[in-house]
This record gives sequence, C-alpha cells and structure tokens, in this order.
Amino acid sequence: MSTNIYDTANNLEKELRDSEEYVTLVAAFGEVKKDESASKMYHDFQEVQMKLQQKQMAGEQITEEEIAEAQNLAQTSGDNEVIKALMESEQRLSTLIEDLNRIIMKPVQDVYQG
Repeated sequence: MSTNIYDTANNLEKELRDSEEYVTLVAAFGEVKKDESASKMYHDFQEVQMKLQQKQMAGEQITEEEIAEAQNLAQTSGDNEVIKALMESEQRLSTLIEDLNRIIMKPVQDVYQG
C-alpha cells in the first residue's frame, strides 16, 4: 500500500499545529496582541526589519542610523517580558522546524554523500 507524500505532509502540518511549541507560540502572540505597548513595539520592530530586508534585497546600502535603530528596537523589545516570551516561543518552534527539515532532507543528502 502506497502512502501519498502530500497526505503525509498534511498530517505533519496538523501535528505541528498540535505541538506544544506551536500552541505556546499562539498563546504568546495572543499575549502580545493584548498588551498595547508590547503590540506597538512588536509591530515597530517588524516594520524596521522588513524595511532593512527590502533594502538588502534591492542591493541598497543600510545606513549606520538604520542599524542603530534596529538594534535599539531589538534591545527594547527583548527587555519587554511579553515580547521576550514570544521570541523564546518563536525560537523553540524554529528549532523544531529545523529538526524536521533535517529529517526530510536526509534522503537528498544521502544521494550526494554517496
């Protein structure tokens, strides 16, 4: 009996949504949205990150002032307990996804490593 790889991927998506890492992330993001100060800080930081990423992708030079602004926002955000909890949750979920990616890519690596 053959398993459809897309069915497996869809099951993995469901399991990811049920994982402790994902559930914790959703709860942490909910806390950020409830806290007006944290929510504004989070959105400001996202905007700065997006702006810098767009400049980088366009091959534009990022100024010292922009770097300083991003660093300042990152520091301020990291000092906020609600945002800190969100960032920690994001990191745990990211680690899980990296582990899954490593497992999924193993057959391809085996091909090239002989």
